[in-house]
Amino acid sequence: MIDDVSFRVGDGEVVALVGATGSGKSTIVSVLAGLLDPLEGSITLGGVDLAELDPADRADLVRIAFQESFLFADSVTANVALDRAGVDGDEIDRVLAVARADGFVHDLPDGPMTVVGERGMTLSGGQRQRLALARAFVGTPRLVVLDDATSAVDAAIESEILEALRSNRGADDAVVAPPAMLVVAHRLSTIRLADRVVFLRHGRVAGRGTHTELLADPHYLALATAYEQTEREA
Repeated sequence: MIDDVSFRVGDGEVVALVGATGSGKSTIVSVLAGLLDPLEGSITLGGVDLAELDPADRADLVRIAFQESFLFADSVTANVALDRAGVDGDEIDRVLAVARADGFVHDLPDGPMTVVGERGMTLSGGQRQRLALARAFVGTPRLVVLDDATSAVDAAIESEILEALRSNRGADDAVVAPPAMLVVAHRLSTIRLADRVVFLRHGRVAGRGTHTELLADPHYLALATAYEQTEREA
């Protein structure tokens, strides 16, 4: 349950959504995905209420990548494109590069046409996550939500992915509007990459600011310390 939650994510901005278990992160993601409707208030994208959009348009504008994303027993290209109209080889190459998946994909036996096993079990966890990220980046989404979607990706590669999104380019190398990015984070390394942090506690926004600024909040400091300890032990 969330109450009186309000924040903004600008184009090309990376905002980390941080909070302990039960703080409301999953509820916010479910609302953005259209799985839940807010009882009060609204969510706007470019000034348009998401509730007023056709579901297909909403799904095209708001992309969500989860920690565990389903991959089909089909080619890499098919898994990334998902039969979206107008997705050609150049676009597949572009999003694979943005997701830093192009290297391992082109090393596969048939490159992007290689068929991966059911649920992508022929790939590593990090490789599966990078294909799921590429899928989310296809086209021109206005908002990309990463729900712990880089947990199996090396921190340095994660930094490269976010930077590539900030300088978003089309297949013809033309600069296109970079999406707003909301990152549900459980790693300190991820949080530090964000431009701003929204700190949730008991279903409310308990703080906004940079990671460094929020360390002055003892509740945030305790959570950040716990995340750091978990990373050290991993």
